[in-house]
Amino acid sequence: MHASPFAANLVVPAELMASSERALPLAVLLQRSPARWQLLLAWLLSLAAGLWLAAVELYAGWYGYSVRFGELDFVISIYPPLTIATLWVLWFGYAWGASLAYLSTLLVAYLSGLPLGWALLFACSNPLGLLVLSLVYRHVKVRYVPSSLPAALFFVTICFISAVSSATGSFIWSYSNKLSAMGAFAVWQGWWSGNFLQTVLTCGPLLLLATPAVLRWREQRWPQRAAAAPAQRWVGLVAVFALCGVLGFLWLSFWLADRSVAAQVGDTAQAWQQRAMLYRDSAMAVYWVLSVLLFALVFLGYRFFRQRTLQLQQAAQSVAFERDWALQRQQEAEQAHHALQTLNRELAVRMAEVEQLQQQLQEQAQRDPLTRLYNRRYLHERLPVELQHAGHLGQSLCLVLIDLDHFKAVNDQYGHAMGDAVLKSLAALFAGRLRSADFAVRYGGEEFCLVLPGCDIAGAAACVAELQQAYAACRVAGDNGALQDLRFSAGIACYPQHGCDEEALLREADAALYQAKAAGRNCVRYRD
Repeated sequence: MHASPFAANLVVPAELMASSERALPLAVLLQRSPARWQLLLAWLLSLAAGLWLAAVELYAGWYGYSVRFGELDFVISIYPPLTIATLWVLWFGYAWGASLAYLSTLLVAYLSGLPLGWALLFACSNPLGLLVLSLVYRHVKVRYVPSSLPAALFFVTICFISAVSSATGSFIWSYSNKLSAMGAFAVWQGWWSGNFLQTVLTCGPLLLLATPAVLRWREQRWPQRAAAAPAQRWVGLVAVFALCGVLGFLWLSFWLADRSVAAQVGDTAQAWQQRAMLYRDSAMAVYWVLSVLLFALVFLGYRFFRQRTLQLQQAAQSVAFERDWALQRQQEAEQAHHALQTLNRELAVRMAEVEQLQQQLQEQAQRDPLTRLYNRRYLHERLPVELQHAGHLGQSLCLVLIDLDHFKAVNDQYGHAMGDAVLKSLAALFAGRLRSADFAVRYGGEEFCLVLPGCDIAGAAACVAELQQAYAACRVAGDNGALQDLRFSAGIACYPQHGCDEEALLREADAALYQAKAAGRNCVRYRD
């Protein structure tokens, strides 16, 4: 089905739109563009800043801060390179930020004296957390800029899951440094809580302030096509990964708390009090974290439910629009078909009128306007055809030339109107007494020509004699009196005796007519 214009008007809330910023591939550094040097310089400066801050963080002791929140004691570690790496992941893609995070974390591991193998593995912890962040925002239709309450809650939730995922590096650190269960719990808690708070409190405002400018710079230098819709399997995988991260956080919280409590020695009241406080701190931390997660997930679930409802409504509206559009097109097609039928009928009427006019024109071209007999032009067209037909059938054909006797005297004495009436009366006799195969022609003035196919000289003479008797019996009335006992002379030529073509027959018939005139008129002559 074709694309509907209604689809272009579907509106999706900004906080639930997919991020239109796709990852910028590293291959852009191979392009011949001045912007690649700007990008490479920015990345190298970010790397230098990340390495310097990693070293400062290690030697300045920006880790293991004990923070008291109400009655709870938290351990928080600050790691500034993570902020730089996170911004690169969200603005340009995972490869750009993960490389910064890996190199800066590797520097910390090296300066801390971790063995090379453990250092290489330990450096993957922060890139692992950034991978979660990148996958979620790449395959879930939520913007990473926390410009609205739903987007901010989702950002906080994903930052927490990312921090828990990256905190797996704390176990490598604890194992390599042979820390106790209490120490491992403190390192783990400080890692994820520090990463979580640092990402939320530093990356959030920076994303709000700098994202429009960064994306404009990107779009000017590397315009991108619209991102494709995420595959359903990726969305499901990200959701499962996020759920596993939350469940892993809960399990590690209680497991490390149990290990820490078990590491407490002594049966004094103070020792038991410390155990109880440790359980309380662990339980309260889990409680507050789960409260935030539950609120965020409920709110996001509500928003996604609203979005799904809106999508279904828009889909229904789109289907209704397509239906109405199809019905309208069908109605227009029916109207066009009806209009076409009407035009066809009108065209048929016009064609019939044209054909009738053509026939009228043809009749006017072939007939004499006064007597309505055929004219001389028709004779020249029809006679050769009749001669050819007679030749094929082996039949004879007679051609009769008739001239009215004393017709000039009629015009002079009675007027031309009486002369026209005389001509019409003779034409009427032709129409009533000739056969269907015969035809009469007004040859010119008071001369007429009869073509009698399949007729010999005797038959033609008998036909002419009958016409003479009928013509003599006619009484033609006019304003100046009446005429009767009208006479005409005739000359007959026969095919093939007197000629085989039109010219020969007309010449012979004319000669016979001249003989009839010379013999005193009112008679019939034919050539021997």
